[in-house]
Amino acid sequence: MNYDRPDLLDRLAADYALGVLRYRARARFERLCTNLVPALNARQRWEDRLLPLALDLTAVSPARTVWPAIQRRIDELDGSTGEPRSAPAGRNARRWWLAAAASLVAAALFMGRETLWNPVAWQPVAILAPANAAPLWRVERDAGSTQLNVRVLGTVTLPAAKSYELWVLPRGAGNPVSLGLLPRQGSLKRTLTAAQRQFLLAGAQVAVSIEPSAGSPTGLPTGPVIIVALISRTTQG
Repeated sequence: MNYDRPDLLDRLAADYALGVLRYRARARFERLCTNLVPALNARQRWEDRLLPLALDLTAVSPARTVWPAIQRRIDELDGSTGEPRSAPAGRNARRWWLAAAASLVAAALFMGRETLWNPVAWQPVAILAPANAAPLWRVERDAGSTQLNVRVLGTVTLPAAKSYELWVLPRGAGNPVSLGLLPRQGSLKRTLTAAQRQFLLAGAQVAVSIEPSAGSPTGLPTGPVIIVALISRTTQG
């Protein structure tokens, strides 16, 4: 498979973020993300796009006619003997959409349960502030260092063609490792790869650089580094 094609990486990343990529294919793409920077960038872009949909779920009450209509369709599909009738193609399509809707509802309920009944206990990683300026971001991690939570603390200004990228700096020699793009407002949660988690636990500092809008094209900082901050001791392994 030609992983040099951006459109292929984008499709794989979308399937991964949506949960469509399963089992060996999912594990293979995760390994690819640890070795190929464009794959990791594509994955993080899709996670950034989809995460707000999971965080901003609001309860919606269906119209009174919805459930009776669903029941009528079920009754139409089930004969008096309990055996399902053969349905025309249009009805099969409607059944598929009903199944898909049910899956989405189940996923929303699961996300809500995880968010409301099992809140994440975030631990500090670093406060990011330019020299002689107010803090711009607060970076936190969960207990297992599998997720990052980045909260915007101040006014983040930057042209649309540019972005701020977060890096973990290893102790001693070694290249910085990207932890993804930083938000311009609100907050952002991101799942870390196994490699990112390892570097975060072993790292001494984090840094912020100015990069193109999609992030560094090389896997290393290409623009000016505007912030360097110590990693909180609670994140050390």
